[in-house]
Amino acid sequence: MTYPVKLNTPMRIKPFKAQILFTIFSLVFAAVNAQNVGSIQRGQRGYTPPPTTSTTAYVELKDVQEEVNRRLPICVSEFNLDDFEKEILKGLLTKKFESENAVLEDKKVNRDERRKRFIQIDKDFSTELALIMSAEEIERFKGLDFSKIEKDDKKKKKRKRRKS
Repeated sequence: MTYPVKLNTPMRIKPFKAQILFTIFSLVFAAVNAQNVGSIQRGQRGYTPPPTTSTTAYVELKDVQEEVNRRLPICVSEFNLDDFEKEILKGLLTKKFESENAVLEDKKVNRDERRKRFIQIDKDFSTELALIMSAEEIERFKGLDFSKIEKDDKKKKKRKRRKS
């Protein structure tokens, strides 16, 4: 006697295997959901693009005569310069600020090249300054803080505004 063979019959999954498969799928789903794949994680603010490097100058162009007139009286009083030395220093400062402005106006120069040129300008200025000052005075000149004058002028303007 032959038994009829059933073709294309669906396979039945036993209840124990079904529980194991359900547990595995639920654990995988929980792991994927816990990673916040589609959303932003805690402590992050989303995509931040990398910083772009700017080729523009951070240093502003200086008004040559204003800078010279601002620095010259300090140097004269600090180093007791006579009229001849004062005129030499005025020429040196003018030359230095004009060459710095020329470097800043050149848009083709990148930041590293600009920095190298500024260092070279400072070296040239120091060697020319050796004509009227000693090495100790040059070091004192480099240590002078010329930014105090700008701040004092701003404070005076603020005080005048408050009193008005």
